[in-house]
Amino acid sequence: MLTNPKVEELHNYEVYDQIERFLIKKEQKSIGTRKSYETDIKIFFKTIKEKELQFLTKEDVNLTIDDFEDFINYYQQNNIYSNKTINGKVSAIKSLLKYLKVKGLIEGDLSYFGEVTTLPEVRNSYGVLTLDEVMKWSELAKQETHHPNEKSLLILFALDTCIRKDAILRLKWSDFSKQDSEVMVKGIDKGNKEFRHSISESFFNDLLTIKAESEYVFGCLNKDSIQRMINKFKKLTKIDPDRNIVFHSIRKAGGTFRYKASGGDIVSTQRALGHTDPKVTTIYLGETTSNAKGAI
Repeated sequence: MLTNPKVEELHNYEVYDQIERFLIKKEQKSIGTRKSYETDIKIFFKTIKEKELQFLTKEDVNLTIDDFEDFINYYQQNNIYSNKTINGKVSAIKSLLKYLKVKGLIEGDLSYFGEVTTLPEVRNSYGVLTLDEVMKWSELAKQETHHPNEKSLLILFALDTCIRKDAILRLKWSDFSKQDSEVMVKGIDKGNKEFRHSISESFFNDLLTIKAESEYVFGCLNKDSIQRMINKFKKLTKIDPDRNIVFHSIRKAGGTFRYKASGGDIVSTQRALGHTDPKVTTIYLGETTSNAKGAI
């Protein structure tokens, strides 16, 4: 710890109440967003002020650039967090202070924010599978002992829709609706964003072959069983470890396929991937260039 705690028998909870208001606003996006901000804020003030949030005073939240530098140096020099994680925590505190400034709890200006160090981040990007590799995995899945058809269709569904694994596992049969010759599927993906995708009626009929009593489409699978499958298939297909292939690599394969099939339409590809900013899609696809030869 960096400072000595101050013990106060009588305490005004004005700061804590405003922090709670700030977290409630974050919760409106998603409960996960709130928890992430709350954790970062707790760690920061526990480190710098040695206090729990409910005991913070106005003096405690009137931070200086030295406070930020002490926090960054402490966690970087002790190799406790990655640079990316440290940057994220610093960003959370900046966001909180801006809110508290509006609420009148911050006395000085926050112009020093621009001088707070942003640590360099090493991108740990996931590799991309070729279309041939995804189809090979789909065939290998049919040979699995447990739930072979469900695993095979999971792989094809991820490729076809570009939906993330967590969102796929949350899908219910009630999320599908037929429209003309297509079937629409809707749900909630990363960042609490709603998505809508269409699949062919024939593919939906394939999915119906695994329908059981569960309300979930892929109810027999979970993150652990999927990870075991991915690890096994990487070995069977002799995937180079340096490619950093994960389940998300199937989503990248789907995005790359859509981009090429559309003649390089970045906007339609952006929509398929659910990216808010097309620049993110450009970077996302840029990472897949070297391994995208089999997409079409």
